[in-house]
Amino acid sequence: PTMATEDRKERDRPKGGTVVSRLRTLVSEAWEKYPRLCRVLLGLVLYRLFVKLTKRYELRSDYAPKWMSHIVGLILGISSAALGVYRGSSDKFLVPVDKERQHMIVWHPHGAFAVIPVAHASYPAALGWFPFRYHALIADVLFELPIIREMLMIMGAKRVNPTTVRKMLKAGHNVAIQPGGIYEQIRTDPKQEVAYFSSTFGFVRQAIQVGVPLLPAYLFGENQIFNISETGRRFTFWFYKLTGIPVLITTGAFGIPGLPKPTFIHIRCGRPVEVGEKSDNPSEERVRRVFQEYQKALRELFDAYKDECLPPEVAAKGLKMIVRTSTRKKSRSKPSPRL
Repeated sequence: PTMATEDRKERDRPKGGTVVSRLRTLVSEAWEKYPRLCRVLLGLVLYRLFVKLTKRYELRSDYAPKWMSHIVGLILGISSAALGVYRGSSDKFLVPVDKERQHMIVWHPHGAFAVIPVAHASYPAALGWFPFRYHALIADVLFELPIIREMLMIMGAKRVNPTTVRKMLKAGHNVAIQPGGIYEQIRTDPKQEVAYFSSTFGFVRQAIQVGVPLLPAYLFGENQIFNISETGRRFTFWFYKLTGIPVLITTGAFGIPGLPKPTFIHIRCGRPVEVGEKSDNPSEERVRRVFQEYQKALRELFDAYKDECLPPEVAAKGLKMIVRTSTRKKSRSKPSPRL
């Protein structure tokens, strides 16, 4: 019977028909043999079509409706708490912040997976519970992940690149940026707080070009959410060098990979750093001068709250600030002068 069925299919198959008919036949046969795989492929194709149709919304400078932000924020916050990452206190500011002024928020540290910015900081910002609403600028790769992309867009996140930063700032919006990026992410150390900066000081330059103050923010507890072994760190460096993808091998509660440790997190903001009159092409001397002032403000913020918000052994080591001297040749970094 099986051979007869195959013979009948062979007779019924169109001989030299049109391309469309042959393609239809191939798809039909593939769907019969591999139904699950075909459903997955169809889902991916439809999602990529959806991404293409909604691509323009990634570039818009407005926000999603608050009810959508509220739902997504609740999902993120409850999920984070269920995994053991809690808000230890409400947000605090070292000095009062002018809610009517535009700011560039500069947050530290990146952490292994930027849990606090995604699950805790974006929620009050999207709803206007933070002193002002802002757009978080994050890595492009996150916008390639289904569902994650849509949730980030609802929370007001944007792709981090010079064009987007310039557009958001010139439109009068507040933005939040993490200057350490992937370089800092793959060097996350739960035992030592470190802030990395590129020697180009791009975030400072962009703030001067628009004339907006820099507002330092420190996310205490971000680095302590996961443990990272030296073996895992070596694998991360090797894999990133090979592929350019930051894959961190972390452990958490009960030594389970990828599961966060029970952690109380604290969001703190320092004094705004004025950049002076806006300039389209600021001198290197001016950029460095503003950066040094930013370092002072960041250290003031860290020292004011470290004993309250960090484990004693981590707080005692203080905050290191490292300026990367090169990004193209073999990586060599030197610590910036302690301020």
